[in-house]
Amino acid sequence: MQNRKNIIKLLARILGGLAVVFFGMFIFAEGIPDLKEIENFQLKSMLMLLVFAAFGYFFSWFREKEGGIVMTISGILTGMNMFYHGGIGDTEAALIYALPFLIPGLMFWWVGWKVKS
Repeated sequence: MQNRKNIIKLLARILGGLAVVFFGMFIFAEGIPDLKEIENFQLKSMLMLLVFAAFGYFFSWFREKEGGIVMTISGILTGMNMFYHGGIGDTEAALIYALPFLIPGLMFWWVGWKVKS
């Protein structure tokens, strides 16, 4: 059982790190010139959610359960943000943006839950 927890924790760290780095590079590369525009609310909201997810990811290295909850909430909010800006037609985009934070967050939460019990 301990081996399974370690594997899931390692996998969550790898997936979460890849998600934070990939979306961070994507948003910063695409959005740094657009941050000066006041009308670009979608980019600013995605940037805030990415910072929230990165905070949860780094926090989960020390406290898996709490960091996993923060990452899970960030994934849900990111998906809701995509639905808000794109409508129901952007279901695929909402999943693409939400799942990379939601899955590692749930994995961290599970590991933290198993360690406590």
